[in-house]
Amino acid sequence: MANDDLISRVQRLYAAIGATQETDISKFMPKVINDGSRVGFYQDWSGGLSDAELANTAHILIYNTANLKDVLKKWAVRKGKDKTEVDTAFKSSQALKIIEDLSNNDRHGYDPERGGNSGKSPRVDRITSIMRVTTKPQKGSFVSLTLNRQGVPQIAGSGTAEVIITDSAGNKIGDLHETALEAVKIWESVLGDFGVKL
Repeated sequence: MANDDLISRVQRLYAAIGATQETDISKFMPKVINDGSRVGFYQDWSGGLSDAELANTAHILIYNTANLKDVLKKWAVRKGKDKTEVDTAFKSSQALKIIEDLSNNDRHGYDPERGGNSGKSPRVDRITSIMRVTTKPQKGSFVSLTLNRQGVPQIAGSGTAEVIITDSAGNKIGDLHETALEAVKIWESVLGDFGVKL
């Protein structure tokens, strides 16, 4: 596998991440409710995607992240690198184990009797699109959402806002989106150790 092939796989992974998050909040126009006696807005953060489309987008991120493990090991062998670095990174990362378990469970069927690599038997019950606002860690940081006269969502303040595709079933193991991003950071570290420039 040439470097170009590996880079292409990593670029697909980044594209999958990009498909699960959007920072341009103005793309999500609310629905106006006007029944003659009241006026209001209903905000749907799905961007017009169906439940199946949201789930598909999330699972592409899961698969691309999980499948990079075997790709990296094969690449390392062909390039004379130590492939055990991939296994070591995987074994030390709960995020990577959870993502691989989710991929395996979706491919082979969920078996709650087995804990998988993570020992947690993770599953995703409901994938949805939500708006996440985050303040900066310093005192006085804030984020606010308002609608302008055309109904376009506007973000103000020193924090950030983004629409993300994640799970919303009260998952006690962790947030799907954050877990996937953490797993990707581990793969980035392995690629850096192998001298692969992204």
